[in-house]
Amino acid sequence: MVASPKAKAQGYPRSARLSGRSAIRAVFSTGRHHRLGILHAKSLPTNLGDARFLISVKKSIGTAPARNRIKRLVREALRRHRHLLRRPHDVCLFLPGAPRQALTLDRANAEILKLLEQLDATR
Repeated sequence: MVASPKAKAQGYPRSARLSGRSAIRAVFSTGRHHRLGILHAKSLPTNLGDARFLISVKKSIGTAPARNRIKRLVREALRRHRHLLRRPHDVCLFLPGAPRQALTLDRANAEILKLLEQLDATR
């Protein structure tokens, strides 16, 4: 089955994933810190054509299924809203500690939208 052009535009392609030790280290060492609520982010403007994202959840946050659910919810929120970002950035999203309440898709959407607004406001 071939995906429709609309489905491809709304997907989360491999090119949207930040990878590589040097790129990640650059974001964490010189990037700007954003507090979003449960999630925190470090961002660095880039000259690449598309924004790239990394989602990191520490092992101390919970069990593997809990960490995977958090990553899945954040990835879905990014998939839905990353087209709103006007300037390309390398972004590392992470949880600084265990959340007091469970992350929901609505909360992840709200925090990702807040991040995208902050990124568009920066130069």
